[in-house]
Amino acid sequence: MGLKQAQKENAYGLYLPQKSAIYIQQNLSPKNYIAVLLHELAHFVLDKTEKKPNSEESFALMVEEFAKIFLQNPKLINFIKQCTKQNETN
Repeated sequence: MGLKQAQKENAYGLYLPQKSAIYIQQNLSPKNYIAVLLHELAHFVLDKTEKKPNSEESFALMVEEFAKIFLQNPKLINFIKQCTKQNETN
């Protein structure tokens, strides 16, 4: 997501359920990028989860969905590792 759209939406990131797409502002620091990515992934998971978390058990089910996202997307794990390394050197 470009800065103009981010300002228009008043957001660092955006999840669009109708497209199942996540957009993140491009000029964030690696640490903030990861935080926004995880935030938007939470919106994605909640949108796709039939039973919304209202207890520790249901929250654990949502976390399992996060795990599936990471396991099915090794490039995402590598990206987070790269951002973490960049953040350590900044």
